Amino acid sequence: MKHIARWGIGMLFLLTLAGAFSPFPKRILDTAEWAWIPDRVDIPSQSASLLHPSSPLPARYETTELAIFNDGSTVTPPFDMPTIVQPVFPDRTCDISSYGSVDGGIVKNTKAIDDAISDCAKQGGGHVVIPKGTWLTGAVHLQDNIDLHLEPDASLVFSPDPNDYLPVVLSRYEGIDVYNYSPLVYAYGKQNIAITGKGKLVGNGKNWEGLGDLGVTHDLYAMGASGVPVPERVFGSTEKMLRPSFVEFLNSRYILLEDFSIDGGPMWTLHPTYSRDIVVRNVSVITDGQNNDGLDIDSSQNVLVENSLFNTNDDAIAIKSGKAQDGLKVGIPTENVIIRNNVVEGGHGGIAIGSEIAGGVHNVFGYDCTMRGIQYGIRLKALATEQVSASDLWFRNIIADKVLFDTIQMTMHYGSDQAEGEPTGVPVFKNIYFSGITSPRTRGSIELDALESSPIQNVTIENTDITAGTGATMNNVIDITLKSVSIKPKYEPLFTITNGRNVFIDPLPCTAPMKICATIDGALTESVSLKPKTGSLPQKKIRIGADVPDGQVTY
Repeated sequence: MKHIARWGIGMLFLLTLAGAFSPFPKRILDTAEWAWIPDRVDIPSQSASLLHPSSPLPARYETTELAIFNDGSTVTPPFDMPTIVQPVFPDRTCDISSYGSVDGGIVKNTKAIDDAISDCAKQGGGHVVIPKGTWLTGAVHLQDNIDLHLEPDASLVFSPDPNDYLPVVLSRYEGIDVYNYSPLVYAYGKQNIAITGKGKLVGNGKNWEGLGDLGVTHDLYAMGASGVPVPERVFGSTEKMLRPSFVEFLNSRYILLEDFSIDGGPMWTLHPTYSRDIVVRNVSVITDGQNNDGLDIDSSQNVLVENSLFNTNDDAIAIKSGKAQDGLKVGIPTENVIIRNNVVEGGHGGIAIGSEIAGGVHNVFGYDCTMRGIQYGIRLKALATEQVSASDLWFRNIIADKVLFDTIQMTMHYGSDQAEGEPTGVPVFKNIYFSGITSPRTRGSIELDALESSPIQNVTIENTDITAGTGATMNNVIDITLKSVSIKPKYEPLFTITNGRNVFIDPLPCTAPMKICATIDGALTESVSLKPKTGSLPQKKIRIGADVPDGQVTY
């Protein structure tokens, strides 16, 4: 008992220090179970010592405040966007060729790169330079105040051998905390870190495909749902194979990802998690593997994503905040995200929010982006049995061309083998705004698909032009306003509304040749107003179901 008491006093002292001096978000240190778990462990060693801090709190380094909207443009943020703090590095270079690295892509340079990072960090930080050439390596772990700088024509190629990413480290896999193979580039609890330069990161992701199976993923889901302590969730073996992220910075602050290109990782490509003050600028993400999202912003705050290219085999820019019970327990949202001037050349969702958003997503502003060759333009997705929240989202001046399904989709009926888990509640989507959306070629137009018990609330779409195969559908919605929205569908009707309350469309873009402009159904329908461009609409062009209460649809 004396030992327990001493340990408790020590932990109280450390927690007090953390609250006073930690550079990390206070709510992370206060609420997350993993906050005092070391970043890496050797299998099979597991003991009570895992609960102690892995290293002293780092010192603060030089930074600069980034004035996001002081660029002479007329764009202003629709919410109170904090100033993002960007790292500044000492004028010191540590070239890996000075630490015994071997060019050619055959000899592994893991130790030489680690030695360069360690030496540079001991001197106070700076730029660890990957020079022109092809450099094979295993896992790269960054330290405080380190910029991994890729010179032009430099290729940092990652080994296809999973053993080169052991020992396991603390990570997050599809929204659940776990010890797993190290991400290819990793940092835990660091500040002032970056990957920069005109070179390339090559992930050899195809070599990871087919490793593991869905049963292993569901084993982790079950651990998260039943509250198995994180130190006991140890994967990262042939028998318990979970593919790691490519670049994952966990519980870190002041992060810069700039100018480099990256392709072919094992799973999610850029994955800042439990972190804040993040700038992603001028990067090129080309991926074609399984679950190869381009960028996953996960339970992180104060993020700028700009002037970047994404061509992926999954969601291009995804926003996450934890899955099911595990994500609810941690309860850390993703907030204050600016996404601008990006190009998406392929992928599932151009900008996708969900499905793992148990911690919530709030204050997202995406504008001046171009997307083409995608399945969905802007997409919010959740399972019907998930307690999640997404609110205060703005999207402006976005072009989405060659869209396979919907330009705008919000669904509470998302589902896949990867997404399934234990029920936790229902989703909430509210306070969402679209303006200046242009989609010249899309199969679907707008889909708002919610639950009767949890309608989508307060959505405004204005000044939008969509040429589509089908019209818009709205199921279980409240307070929906469409102003100056032109939908030109190949197949009628323009709108199908079921259980819509306080729905206002001005004007209804109904043309003379159309036989059916709107179909209204649902016993919960209330106050649906369809305003014609001129005059009045012929009654036969508006079809009202027998279950709709009398007098609730005007046109």
